[in-house]
Amino acid sequence: MLKFKSMQSRLTTIFIGISFFTMLFLGSCGIYGAVQENNRLIAEFRKDMEENAQLQLEWQTHSALSVIENCYQAQVRGELTQEEAMQRAADLVRNMRYDNGKGYFTIDTDQGKNVVLLGTEAEGKLRIDAKDPEGRYFIREMIHQAKLGGGFSDFMFPKPGFSEPLPKRYYTLEFAPYHWVIGTGIWLDQIDRRVALREKAFVQNMKEQVIRTLTGLLLLEILFVLLAIFVGRRLAYPIMVATKRMRELGNGKLRMDSQTEAEMEALAKRDDEFGAMSRAMNEMNQKLYDNQQLILRMAQRDALTGLANRRHFTEFIQKCSDDTMFTLISLDLDHFKEVNDNFGHQTGDAALLILAEVLKSQFADALNVRMGGDEFLVVLTGRVDHGTLEGRLQAFMRQLIAVYQLDEGLQGLTVSAGIAYAEDRPVPIEVLMSHSDEALYEAKACGRSCYRVYQEEKSQEDTVG
Repeated sequence: MLKFKSMQSRLTTIFIGISFFTMLFLGSCGIYGAVQENNRLIAEFRKDMEENAQLQLEWQTHSALSVIENCYQAQVRGELTQEEAMQRAADLVRNMRYDNGKGYFTIDTDQGKNVVLLGTEAEGKLRIDAKDPEGRYFIREMIHQAKLGGGFSDFMFPKPGFSEPLPKRYYTLEFAPYHWVIGTGIWLDQIDRRVALREKAFVQNMKEQVIRTLTGLLLLEILFVLLAIFVGRRLAYPIMVATKRMRELGNGKLRMDSQTEAEMEALAKRDDEFGAMSRAMNEMNQKLYDNQQLILRMAQRDALTGLANRRHFTEFIQKCSDDTMFTLISLDLDHFKEVNDNFGHQTGDAALLILAEVLKSQFADALNVRMGGDEFLVVLTGRVDHGTLEGRLQAFMRQLIAVYQLDEGLQGLTVSAGIAYAEDRPVPIEVLMSHSDEALYEAKACGRSCYRVYQEEKSQEDTVG
């Protein structure tokens, strides 16, 4: 056990020990929290990517199904024989592409005979017993999911022009009149690459945050060591007050109760070491509290644009009363993937930042949310004037496109939007989001660079002048 010749030495050692372990605890908590948050963000990003991919597969498959349905209706009207209708439907689906030509469709009968597969020699052959390298009868699984009303299958399958099987997720639907199973899929390595890039960015950001935190804690520790040298000639009361506050900080209590705050303010007015220590503790407390609030804000804000993220949006909705009237505007950049592919992610990030700034300037009274990727959502509460709101949306779209035209890499970008109003009574937010998405898809289908208003029977068209 250490022996001290003076109270000053004893108090100095005690103070240094308390401050060191406090900083160690706070630093460990900060690093652990940063790692956990990074893992959570990566998991959420992957989940969002997979959900978005699955939504696209469902939407694309329904598009192909509608083409087949049109041919079938022509058959029902007597315009085509069944053989002609089936041949036309197969030809149309065989030539359908999406995702810059990388996405294609297949058709198999419910007995496993292939009808459409990129015009390859597999067409016309029975594939019911086809297995992937892991022994899965993937054609049987695709047929099974289709007969359940539509579903996903996971298996290994090579890309066109390659022989190595890769993990693939496939969505299939059944067209009962022809006993057909229609489907399309995505190779999961596309998602893996984007997740790896995002994870690299998150890890780099986390490292910088940890370095800043440790540097701040180190500087504060040095400050406390210097202060501890001058401690020793005061009696028990100020020591007890300071020790109690340090213990509170060590336990993570950053907000003081009224009694402790009054005691610390009294110490801060002193001109000696206790006064300096008290003021430094208050400064440290405020910085730690500010950092804590910053971390909380970061958890609710999109790291790139500074807009609210999906988590913040969910918490905002939960805080609203059941009778809140919402108006939603779904936004999506047109041709964003082409800009990313041709000019790089830095240009894509610049496009997102520009959109966020213009959005904040035009809709400062709304909750502006980045839902993921190039998808954004504007949330307004209370009743709104349709004409005024749509005028603001048009102004936003014109201003955004005008800014994009100033940069060669962004000139190909436009924006599409879908509006959903809660007209006479509150509408559940999930339903309203679905309505705004439907209006957005309609705007996309009508040529993009425009907006649509969701209506029960028909869509209202307005384009940017």
